[in-house]
Amino acid sequence: MSALRRLWAEQRLALVAFLVALALAGFFGGRMISRALYWADPAHHRQAPEGWMTPGYIARSWHVEVQAVDAILGIADARKLVEDDRPTLEAIAEKLGVPVADLIARLEAGLPDTPPGSAP
Repeated sequence: MSALRRLWAEQRLALVAFLVALALAGFFGGRMISRALYWADPAHHRQAPEGWMTPGYIARSWHVEVQAVDAILGIADARKLVEDDRPTLEAIAEKLGVPVADLIARLEAGLPDTPPGSAP
């Protein structure tokens, strides 16, 4: 414990910087592990599209490019259409003036025909 007191007394800035770096590494490392475990679960692969999902989520679940999902939906870029970083199918449908069920039907018809990792 005396080493820690000595560091605090003599190198306070370096110790604080180290602790902040350690906390950030822990946070982002934990986040990465959490996401890896989530997407490793087979229950999250090829999920049926729902209104709360984003094109990015659907693309990751179906192992296709986001541009392929946007093409199936008939839009150029969902983020620019809705002006949101994470536009849901509900928000896209509202902006296009169509029912969410129509967008889901387009995805259900187009996704099985899309080869993994493809883009239009």
